[in-house]
Amino acid sequence: MKHRIALVAAAAALFASSTLTPRLGHVASSLTLVALSVLVAVCASGSAQALAVAAGALGAFGAGVLGPVSPAVAGAVLVGCAFAERTSRVRGNGARLAHVAVSLVGGALAGTLSASYATASLAVFVVAVAVASVLVALPMLIDADDALAHALEQAASLVTGASSRELRNGADLRRNSAEIPLDEPTAARVRSTWKSLLELADARVRLERVRPLVPALPAKALPAKADDDTDASADDDAPASAPPPSAASQVLAMVDGRIRDHVAALSRAYTAIDTARAAVVGLDDRALREVESVGETLDETSRAIIEVR
Repeated sequence: MKHRIALVAAAAALFASSTLTPRLGHVASSLTLVALSVLVAVCASGSAQALAVAAGALGAFGAGVLGPVSPAVAGAVLVGCAFAERTSRVRGNGARLAHVAVSLVGGALAGTLSASYATASLAVFVVAVAVASVLVALPMLIDADDALAHALEQAASLVTGASSRELRNGADLRRNSAEIPLDEPTAARVRSTWKSLLELADARVRLERVRPLVPALPAKALPAKADDDTDASADDDAPASAPPPSAASQVLAMVDGRIRDHVAALSRAYTAIDTARAAVVGLDDRALREVESVGETLDETSRAIIEVR
């Protein structure tokens, strides 16, 4: 909710600056446009992702070039680029296309409004900017995947084995636990654990990429032929010694174990929090006692009225 309010405020500042920045000169106005566009993109993304920052800067460039020609097209490019990172996290092709369409249409309307009423009175211009900022925020009505859950899902698609399943479980846990309220100390510890899990996922993806490049360890040289038949038969019966695991394999197994432990710990934490809250709600029967008291009072009143008659 906070980043949605921040998005509306940033969009209002962006479109309101269209009438103020030209007085500052070309350089200052361009820098202001880029800064506010990146701010809108970061607010739309919910975090300072590299894709959001780059797309916001690209949208500012497109709006600066197309603004004098068509404010509607400039607004569509600006808002469409600002929501590029969030669009990549929308699940489902239909919902993703709708997200793109709403962002382009909302941006076009916002650009047209801000340009049409740029020379109007202050009160009318403020209303136009307010409406434009609300139009910019319309794509937020379409649900997008959580950024961390999306990153874990992508990492799961790039690795194999048990880690892929654990990362997908972690992504599902992140989506399902987004609405669970946490106190500040617990929230800080949980955020740290999620961050550590994401770092482990990145490390696991890198190991998956370089693992085929790690050469296999050479097999040990076979022992020399024995002089007598007894030693030769003993060597034939002895099992061949397997080469020791490589350092990469050992690190891979360690990272897989850490990923499993992190997902299990987070799952236990959220289960315990939900269980505690459910117990508190179940034990709180004050409303039930009040309703029963009211019902008993009304029953006694009804019996008293009947007896008086």
